[in-house]
Amino acid sequence: MVVHHVTGALWGIVRSSKVQAVIAATGMSAGTGSVFMASLMVVVPALLALAAFGPAPKSKDTPKVILVTGASSGLGKLMLDELRKAFPAAIVYGTSRSGWSAKGAKVTKGDSPLGVEDAGAGEQPLLALDVTNEESVAQCIGAITARHGELSVLINNAGTVLQTWAKATTHADAEAQMGTNFFGVVRMVRHCVPAMTGTCKRIVTVGSIGGRIGLPYNSMYSASKSATMLYTDALRMELAQDGVAVSLVEPGDLKPGMLNAAKADGFDSNAYATGAFDIMRKEEAEGTDPRVVVKTVVGCVRSSRPRGRYLVGPDAWLVEVLTRLCSYPLREYFLASHYRIPPRHNAWERRHVDIID
Repeated sequence: MVVHHVTGALWGIVRSSKVQAVIAATGMSAGTGSVFMASLMVVVPALLALAAFGPAPKSKDTPKVILVTGASSGLGKLMLDELRKAFPAAIVYGTSRSGWSAKGAKVTKGDSPLGVEDAGAGEQPLLALDVTNEESVAQCIGAITARHGELSVLINNAGTVLQTWAKATTHADAEAQMGTNFFGVVRMVRHCVPAMTGTCKRIVTVGSIGGRIGLPYNSMYSASKSATMLYTDALRMELAQDGVAVSLVEPGDLKPGMLNAAKADGFDSNAYATGAFDIMRKEEAEGTDPRVVVKTVVGCVRSSRPRGRYLVGPDAWLVEVLTRLCSYPLREYFLASHYRIPPRHNAWERRHVDIID
């Protein structure tokens, strides 16, 4: 049906008097000219889209040192392993709160990874780093620059999720979400950018499509991801003159889901809140394979012209379309009915889905 309407609209434009006058001026017949103009109207936008969203050439500059935060498990661990395969000549560090610490250690300049001597068997350990702690970040980045002289790529992956009621959010819960998901990114950028002195300089932040919309019972998570999104946009413009490419990767639902999602005190006392929570976890379990995000991040680091934003997953693209085409009331209507939130908990959209299921 959509294809039919688009085709009809396209043919209507081609057959308009102004377009037909242009065809007549070229000396082509009406039939040949119409086909030619219709082809142009399809091919030109397709070429523009390819130029904007297609793969960019690979960069000739190879990163020397890559740092991935939140790499002890899940998406971060997958990212760490794949980056080491993709850039075998680079030193790729992952971090966790309980990793190897440079505190009390004498760090000298060299090519070997930090902590290998202490780990034994030549294994490269995770580095100790807490993105919410100024001293921890300063110590980790200081040790990296002392050993290697520079940092090429920062990948901000550390993050947390806390299910909350917006009206009952405590200061501690708000601070915890913003502290890791937003201020953690700001802190990492502040310490890492001065160390980016080589030819390949990248900042890749893993955000969320939840930063584009206010997810019910996830208000602080959405707020933290939205703040990160806008901060990244401003950062990209400011660092362009320094040759630092800044990108935001925005995934939708990812398998196996946020299995470690915490809940605020009293969250389960509301049946609608727990119902929305269950819907979110079910959709995440059926979401995009996290390896797609990993592939996107690797491609971003490898690209000579990284894009500012990367959407990952069909639901991420759906949110992109809805936020561009739908009014705020209509977006909220869809979200409230989808997550069964009063007074839209019995909206026909959800009942229709239930019948189909």
